[in-house]
Amino acid sequence: MKKYSILLLLVFSCNINQENFELSGKIHGLENGTIYLIESNNNDEEIILDSTGIDYSSSFLLKSYIKEPQILTLRFGESNVNEIEFFAETGKMRLNTSNKRFQFDAKFLGSKQQSNLDEFNSYLIKFEEEDIDLLDHQIQESIKGNQKEIDSISILREKNYKRKILFIINYITNKKEEIISPYLALKYNQEIQSDYLTKIYNSYNKEISDSKYGIELKKILEK
Repeated sequence: MKKYSILLLLVFSCNINQENFELSGKIHGLENGTIYLIESNNNDEEIILDSTGIDYSSSFLLKSYIKEPQILTLRFGESNVNEIEFFAETGKMRLNTSNKRFQFDAKFLGSKQQSNLDEFNSYLIKFEEEDIDLLDHQIQESIKGNQKEIDSISILREKNYKRKILFIINYITNKKEEIISPYLALKYNQEIQSDYLTKIYNSYNKEISDSKYGIELKKILEK
């Protein structure tokens, strides 16, 4: 808890007069505890931007300064077991979730990039669910010793994986004028061929290429 207090003091001293981001919300079923708003820097070090105690109203309000739209983490307690990543944007955002299903019930409002991320994830999960179904079928056929069917399912899983990667590339390309594009390009850079990543990066305008995620993507391409 000591290191949190020091980091929090440093952030407050720099940003107390220039807050441009506010997250309010309610965690249904939570009667007490502390919630933290956290940013990770380029070295994966965590910086606490704000924190607040939650009473029996289950409501909270967090404020900070953010330079640009970026992924932040909302964490309940000091452990990273109960935490949610979300795309923060300047202005006011709101969260509704529950204590029992802290991550899975989370609904954010007030961020276009978070809406884009929700849309992206809703499509991506379909590919992942299809792969799980195919894997389950493959395991059953393996128990039976049916090699021909196992090989057939392997082909279907490979096709599903290729469709998923193609979807990711198309989504990133279609959102090239929004900051979610370099964020996703970074997240999936190991699954996308470098020539595709280079082509995507070269399509960015100056605002996107000079963003936090645009700069990090460029570093990867220059390695």
